[in-house]
Amino acid sequence: MSEVRVIVAATAFTKELDGLAASQLLADGVQTAVPDARVDIWSFPPPGRLLLALQRIVGGTVRTIPVTGAYGAPTVLPFLQVGPKTHPTAYVETDALFPALTPATAARADQATSFGLGEGLLHLLIDGTTRIVLLIGNHLAGDGGVGMLQALGAQIQASRRPDQRVANPLLTLTGLDASRPALMLQKATLTIMTDSRFTYTGLAGFSGMLAARQHLAPRWQERFNTQLRLAEAQLAPARHITIAGVPGSGAGGGLAGALLAVGGQAVVPFTPWFCDQVGLTVELRQADFLLTAAPVLTPAMGLVGGVVPLARLARQFRVPSGIALQADHTPDPRLSRLFTDIYLTQVTGLMGSTTTGVWRRSLKVAGSELLARFCQRQKQPEN
Repeated sequence: MSEVRVIVAATAFTKELDGLAASQLLADGVQTAVPDARVDIWSFPPPGRLLLALQRIVGGTVRTIPVTGAYGAPTVLPFLQVGPKTHPTAYVETDALFPALTPATAARADQATSFGLGEGLLHLLIDGTTRIVLLIGNHLAGDGGVGMLQALGAQIQASRRPDQRVANPLLTLTGLDASRPALMLQKATLTIMTDSRFTYTGLAGFSGMLAARQHLAPRWQERFNTQLRLAEAQLAPARHITIAGVPGSGAGGGLAGALLAVGGQAVVPFTPWFCDQVGLTVELRQADFLLTAAPVLTPAMGLVGGVVPLARLARQFRVPSGIALQADHTPDPRLSRLFTDIYLTQVTGLMGSTTTGVWRRSLKVAGSELLARFCQRQKQPEN
């Protein structure tokens, strides 16, 4: 077989193991299996640092807006301003504002408010920004985007009056008038970019995960079921549009669904766009094999960062791929694997595909084993 060209692109696992280091471990495994392979190393920008990566590509200036943080404390929301002052474009990354879902933050994840994001969007609209690109990542907003709409002028009816900056209004929501946000968003073009299908495909996209509820502790089952019931009703009356979003569950927490209800543009998949910007799409088309890796981000959700969209993009180009997943750092590795398997099989269609391999061992071993299996498969027709 001629020289094998391999693209390695991983996402960050921990603060100590960023995307570049994870990619290098995979590449070491590739070189062990096939010493003469040509390896191109890429990495995903870590959550909250995407704007800096974009700035290197499209230019512009990173600015900040004083807003309410996810748990009510004052903070700033960064945005990337590109283009002339008369018709500027602002890129906003939600992961720069919302907390990651970890064992340390899980106990109050449902209290994370999106009010500050709404404050930031309102500031941009008042300031005359003509185009806003909202990059919805994997960090969680637990209020389903209700706080964001409140900051934009929405009026809510609740079973009790919550503190909109701290408490989760989704848990007491009985009605919503979103006409003011809809009018505000007529001042600009709002483009939503995300890779999280759970953010905008609603219960149809989330239904495959329901089978795993039985593995949750009773108190988490009750919260899980409550959030799903609220997801069906939340925002549905707004402008008579049925909202496609799952508040309080999955990355983005329903932000895209809430914005689609009040005039946001159709969701654009982020990874294909970003790959075009950095030149990875051209490289991927010419590759023989894609090798990528990610941790299972939470014990209750099988989302794996940007690697799944990248693997789906590779499949579109008929490039075989391997995914190295590691769930062992989560509180319940067995549950994490269950969610991930359901996600990869039923939602993305990747697991079980003849062109995609999934491996759960150390990164270096994964790189070696996945490429070795690929090379063996390539040789089979010759025998």
